[in-house]
Amino acid sequence: MQFLSKIVLNKFIKKEIQNVGFESSYINEACKKHTFISVKIFDLTSVQANILKQTALSAGCDCAVNRGVINCSVDKSDCILSGSVSQIKLVSKKLLKQKFGLSELSDNLLRQIENIQTSPKRPQIMGILNLTPDSFSDGGEYLEIEKAVNHAIDMIDCGADIIDVGAQSTRPNADAVDVAYEIQKTVPIVTALKTAYPHIQISVDTMSLGCLEAVLECGCDIVNDVSFLSNPEFARLCERHNKKLVIMHSRGNSKTMDGLVDYEYITDDIYKQLYKKALTAQEQGLKKDNIIVDLGFGFAKTISQNYDLLKRIKEFSSLGYPILAGVSRKRFMQDTINTKEPKDADFISAVCAGYLIDNGVEYIRVHDVSLTNQVRNFYDRLYEFN
Repeated sequence: MQFLSKIVLNKFIKKEIQNVGFESSYINEACKKHTFISVKIFDLTSVQANILKQTALSAGCDCAVNRGVINCSVDKSDCILSGSVSQIKLVSKKLLKQKFGLSELSDNLLRQIENIQTSPKRPQIMGILNLTPDSFSDGGEYLEIEKAVNHAIDMIDCGADIIDVGAQSTRPNADAVDVAYEIQKTVPIVTALKTAYPHIQISVDTMSLGCLEAVLECGCDIVNDVSFLSNPEFARLCERHNKKLVIMHSRGNSKTMDGLVDYEYITDDIYKQLYKKALTAQEQGLKKDNIIVDLGFGFAKTISQNYDLLKRIKEFSSLGYPILAGVSRKRFMQDTINTKEPKDADFISAVCAGYLIDNGVEYIRVHDVSLTNQVRNFYDRLYEFN
């Protein structure tokens, strides 16, 4: 007898269970038994890791630990806990009765389950409006207010949900501009766009506290902080004005970042650092719902490191914050097609935007809004976005 079978992806499991004629009133519970996940837990003691492994096995899961855990010859171990959603929930329940602080891991595991079960949302396109004389891609093109506003209008007409305004170049080796220059360039643009297009969100890309205070007063909606929250006052001001804050991973500054590319495990290192910075923002009073995280593609990362992050970007949803990704025209995009002309990379950047959408990224920062919107319209046909 010949049998026919196929693999079913986790994201389609509910539809597939419906298609086999399963009892409709129990489908949501059934999905928990048929959805498989793996969770990495960092820095457990050998005692904690041993208990977690035994708890996992008792629930029908498995747990990978350092080989030195069994005889406590290592002080700490990361652990990989794997099983169905129902099994991980059972592990969580059993951990509530455990000592050595493991009861606190229970809530953490439940939050990870919530993160993977959240339905994807239609991503928002953030159009880049550089008011700089020396940005790597379009520096000097929109220095005049009229040209800048017209370009923003063009991006809005092409489908931009957000306009990201910046007057400080962050390309490698860029010189810092005076705060007064930043304010002079950004405030009139933010004011004009908020007046003419109140439904469009305006983001301001700045590392300057003075510029931040000025643009918040004239109505900007999102603060795009590429300094990796080097000044916690950014979070306090966003809390005071109830604005969203993008916390972008970076190291050093434009002059030094290309030499700061040493990581132990880049995905884990950046994951942990974003986690700590987001906690810092909340300690300053900023609501969790007002935090967006950005892995900082191109900032203190080599070409291969950027691709390592891209491959695993979906894992960063475990942090529990929306993700913003800015890969448009970056050097590693140019390298893919062997060009040194940033605008040549618009097509490959749009291809990457599709990959980002497929991996649940909520905000996509781009130069070519029209091309990116075409990609998003294609994905609208594939997914039923909320």
